[in-house]
Order: sequence, then C-alpha cells, then structure tokens
Amino acid sequence: MQHFWLRHSIVTTFLLGSLALSLPAAAAPPTKERLPLMLSGSGCTSKETEMTTVLQAIPGVTGVYFNRVPDHVLVDIITGTVKSADVVNRVNSAAASWQCKVELMQSCITADMPSEPATPHHSE
Repeated sequence: MQHFWLRHSIVTTFLLGSLALSLPAAAAPPTKERLPLMLSGSGCTSKETEMTTVLQAIPGVTGVYFNRVPDHVLVDIITGTVKSADVVNRVNSAAASWQCKVELMQSCITADMPSEPATPHHSE
C-alpha cells in the first residue's frame, strides 16, 4: 500500500509540474501614457483630420482625442514604443505648413524647476 501512495504522489507531482510549465506566463500589459498637446496658431482648428492621420501613423500611438480640452489634443501612447518628444516633432513637421504649432503641455508637476528661486508668497 505504501508503494502505491509513493507512486501516486510521484505521478501527481509530475502532472502538476508539467501543467505549470505548459501554461503560458501572464504577460504584463503595456504601460500607457496620455500626452496633453497644446495647439496654437490659426491653422490648427481646420486640420484635425490631417493631424489625426499623422498621429495615428506613429507606431505606439493608441488613441487621439480632440475637443476634450479646448485647444488641445490628447494622445495615448505605449511607453517604451514611442517618446513624447518624437510625437511632438512628427506633428510639428507636418503642421509647419498649416500655421499650427504643437507643444507638450507642462503642468506644475512635470515642468522644469526655475533657475532662480522664486520669491516666497506671504498671505495676509
């Protein structure tokens, strides 16, 4: 009887081990980032279709959203596939003839630190 249980446990261990090896590893989903791009210039509003075409042709761009924030386009990218500077440069290359300029919007969190210390604000 003891021989039976030993054999049974070896077979069970072998089956569980081979099952674990044959299951595909769960791949981590790609990291996405949303780029808020500011649009400035008189030609930006009439070139939404052309700008969308340029943006969607960039590998790593997964979404393009106009009209959610005035004078901005929100662009979803896969981090590591494309850099934000590359997106801005590609759009600006196309937009130069449209009288339109595209810039990555900087927030108080993402903007560079000022070179000179700011005067402290005192409230009364």
